[in-house]
Amino acid sequence: MHAKVMTAAAAAALVKDGATIALTGSGGGLLEADAVFSALEERFFASGSPRDLTLVHALGIGDGDRRGTNRFAHEGMVRRTIGGHWGWSPRMQALARDNRIEAYCLPAGVISHLLREIGAGRPGLFTHVGLGTFVDPRFGGGKVNASARDALGELTHIDGREYLRYRPFPVDIGIIRGTYADVDGNLSCVEERGGAGRAQ
Repeated sequence: MHAKVMTAAAAAALVKDGATIALTGSGGGLLEADAVFSALEERFFASGSPRDLTLVHALGIGDGDRRGTNRFAHEGMVRRTIGGHWGWSPRMQALARDNRIEAYCLPAGVISHLLREIGAGRPGLFTHVGLGTFVDPRFGGGKVNASARDALGELTHIDGREYLRYRPFPVDIGIIRGTYADVDGNLSCVEERGGAGRAQ
């Protein structure tokens, strides 16, 4: 059987321009595959690619300085970010503030469950979560800046009740950190706490 083990640089080389990437992590290094993030940043610096990426992450990813989604926060590298928490990435916040990327903020749980629905090939996530808030399409739809123009959700009615349907979108790559990996690519997060894991 062909081994799926490779270096971070080899993994980064697989990412194509315009890809949509789902990231795991929850701040301070926990479940953050920073070796792969770093390899992607180095590749972008060296070649200008990958560019025009869409990043999707439910929780905050980074250290408030250089790591995590900060490694993607270079003009041209990212076109759109859909994040549940932006607090660990001041560099990405700056790109959003200056309208140099399309920026969206959705509830962390919505993003997590929407990724599950996307993976299952279902027609999006139907939920009451977000009704009447800034992610409700009547109140902004989760758009964080003027560059964000697409509607990621819509109001719908089922059996006379209001729901939001968060629309599915293609995800090309998932970057997941684990403590251990086998040659088939299966991951375990058994020892992931405080950023102490090894396999990425």
